[in-house]
Amino acid sequence: MSKPTSPAASDSPAFVIPPAPPGSARAQTVRDLNTARSLVSFPVDKLSNIIHGSPDVMKRKKELLALIESDPVFSKANRHHGSREDRMLRSMQMSKRLIEIRDAHKLSDADMWTLRALVDETIVITLHEGMFLPVLRSQCSPEQAKYWIPLAEQYKIIGSYAQTELAHGSNLSGLETTATYIQETDEFEIHSPDITAAKWWIGSLGVMSTHTLVQAKLIINNKDYGPHPFVVPIRDPETHVPFPGVRVGDIGPKMGFNLIDNGWILFHKYRIPRTNLLMRFSQVTSKGQYVKPPHAKLAYSGMVFVRTNLVRMAANALAKAATISVRYAAMRRQFTVVNTAKQQIGMRSSDETPVIMYPMVQARMFPRVAEAYATLFTAQEIESMYHDMMHRLESFDVSTLPAVHANSSALKSYCTGLALDGIEELRRACGGHGFLMSSGLPYLMANYSPNVTYEGENQLLTQQTARYLLKQLHKHQTQSETLHPMVEYLELVSLGGIKAQCTGVSSPTDWFNPSVQRAAFAHRAARLVGELAHQISHEGIPFADLNVECARVSVAHSQFIMVSSFHNTLHKLLKQDASMAVYPALKLVADVFALSEMLKNVGDFTEDGYLSQAQVKCLRQAFKTALHDMMKDAVGLVEAWGYTDYELDSAIGRSDGKIYEALLQRALDDPINQKQGGKGVAKGYQEYIRPLLKGERAPVKLAKL
Repeated sequence: MSKPTSPAASDSPAFVIPPAPPGSARAQTVRDLNTARSLVSFPVDKLSNIIHGSPDVMKRKKELLALIESDPVFSKANRHHGSREDRMLRSMQMSKRLIEIRDAHKLSDADMWTLRALVDETIVITLHEGMFLPVLRSQCSPEQAKYWIPLAEQYKIIGSYAQTELAHGSNLSGLETTATYIQETDEFEIHSPDITAAKWWIGSLGVMSTHTLVQAKLIINNKDYGPHPFVVPIRDPETHVPFPGVRVGDIGPKMGFNLIDNGWILFHKYRIPRTNLLMRFSQVTSKGQYVKPPHAKLAYSGMVFVRTNLVRMAANALAKAATISVRYAAMRRQFTVVNTAKQQIGMRSSDETPVIMYPMVQARMFPRVAEAYATLFTAQEIESMYHDMMHRLESFDVSTLPAVHANSSALKSYCTGLALDGIEELRRACGGHGFLMSSGLPYLMANYSPNVTYEGENQLLTQQTARYLLKQLHKHQTQSETLHPMVEYLELVSLGGIKAQCTGVSSPTDWFNPSVQRAAFAHRAARLVGELAHQISHEGIPFADLNVECARVSVAHSQFIMVSSFHNTLHKLLKQDASMAVYPALKLVADVFALSEMLKNVGDFTEDGYLSQAQVKCLRQAFKTALHDMMKDAVGLVEAWGYTDYELDSAIGRSDGKIYEALLQRALDDPINQKQGGKGVAKGYQEYIRPLLKGERAPVKLAKL
C-alpha cells in the first residue's frame, strides 16, 4: 500500500483558519445571531437598566473590566491546562494583582465585589472577602473592630472561616473543637480532641490564611456554652510557617473549585488571648464570667449575609449559562423541516432550522432564562429585608431576624439547586459542543456545584424553613399574630382555604392572570404547611421523621416567594414610564416561570383537587404558547444581562457569532496539538505508540486467572 503524498509535517506552515466562504455554515451563524437580535421587541438597554439598577452600574462595570481584561495575569487562555499546583499559583498571582489594582485605583468594597465577579474564578482571597471580613464586621465589638478590621482590609492578615469539621458539618452542636478559658493566663486554649475535630473544607485555609475564624465550643469551668467564634492566628506573618500547636494543610483535589485552597486544621492545646473571642454579642470577662447575647440567634447575621448573596449569585450564574446556550441555539442549524416558527419569520422550509425554533429546545432553555430573572428579583427582595434587619440589629432589635434567617435559608436551598440544575440542562441542550470545556459551560457548572452544599446543605436547610413556618402558623392561630407578607398564605390554613378549588381557570389564557398564578402557589404552600402541622399535632409523627415533607414545604414556600417577587417587580414597572417598553416581554418571562414551576410539581396542585384535569390541560397549553411567544425575545433577554466575551469565555456563546472558528481555534491552541520537536509528532509517540505499531511488547508476568 502506497504512502500518502504530502509535505513533511516539519515543512507544513502553521494552520490558519481561512475566511468564511459566502453562504457557508460559518457565514450563516453571524447572520442568524443578527437576525435573532433584530426580532427582539424591546430596547435591550432598558431591560439592562432594570437588571443592574441604572446605566451607571454597567458603565462602572466596563471601567473595571478594562483594568483586568488586557492584563496577562487575568488571561483565560490556559485556564483549563496545567497541574493543580500551577492553578493554585495562578490563583495566588491573581489575588495579589487584584489587591494591587484595588490599592492603585482606590477601589471601594462594591468595586471589589464587581471586580472579583469579573475575574470569574474562585480565587484564594474569596473567603477572606466573602466570609472572614463580613463576620468580623458583624461580630466584633467596637474595640475589636478598630483592631482587626483595618488589618484585614489592608491585607496585613489574610483570613478564613473554620466551622465545619471532618465528622460534623451542619450539626453545630456536634462540633468537637474546644476553646477552654484559662483564667490564670487570661487565655483560651484551642484544642482538637481527635482527628474527627479537624476543621475541614475551609476555603483559603490550605495555603493562604494567616488567621482563621474558628467556631469552637466555649468551655468555662467545665461548662459548655456552645460554639463561639474566635480569631486564631495560625501562621507566622514573616515565614508563613504554622505556629507550634497548629497542623494545617490542603484537603486535596476536588470536582471543581480547584483554584481555592480548601484546607484542614488541627489544634493541640493552642493558646490565644481571651480578647480573640468575638464579643459584639456575647462576652467572657477576665474573671471567667459569661455574658450571654441579647438574643440566642444574633450570631446568625453573618450566615444570613452569605446566604442572601448566594441567591443573587445563583441568578448571575444561571444567566451566564443562558447567554451562552441561547446564543448558540440561535446560531446552530440542524435539519430541514417544516416549522411554524420558520414560517413566521419568512424562512424557507428547505432552509436548515435554527435549533432555537424547536419546541423541545425552547422547553429546555427558556424556563432557565425565566428562572434567572425570577431569582434576580427574589434576591433584590431578600437583600432589602437583610439590610433592614442589619439596621435593626444595630439597636439589638431582633424582631425580623427569624424571618430573614428562614427565608434566606429556603431561598439559598431552592435557588442554588435551581441554578445548578439549570446550568446542567443548558449544557446538555447544547449537545456535544456543550461538553467541551471551550463552551464555557462545564467549567461554570463544576465551579458552581459547591453552592448547593456549602453554607448549609440544601436539603437540610429546608428543615429550618419548615420549623419557622410551623411556628408562624401556630402563633397566628393562637395569638392572632400578623403574618409577614412572605407567609401571608398561612391565613388560608386558618380560614379553611386549603380545601378550596381553583375557580379562575376555564381556558389557557386564564393562566396568564397574575392573581390566578399567585393564588395557586399560595394554596399549595398553605396546604402543605397545614398538612405538616397536622401530622405533628394530630398524628403524633416526630418532626425528625418528616424530612421529605419539610423539603416539599420549603420548595412550595420558595416558589411562592419567587412568583410573588416577580409580580411585585412587574407592578413597580407599571408605575415607571421608562420601563413600559420592556413590560410585555418581562410579563411573558414571568408567565413562563410561574407555569414552568407549576408543571414541575403539578401533582401538588392536583392531589387535593385544587386543579381539575381540564385545568391542567389548559396549563400545559398556556405554557407551550408562552414558550413559542418568548422565542423572538430570547436573545435580547439574555444579552440584557450584559455579559462580555471575556466573562463568558465561551467558543459557542460568542457575541460576534463566529462559533465554529472559535471552536477550531481553541483546539489548535491546545497544548496537545502544539508541535513537539519541530516535527508535529505528539509527545509519547516514541515511548508508547511506535512500539505498538511495530509489534514491540514488554514482557508481562503471568498471573493465575
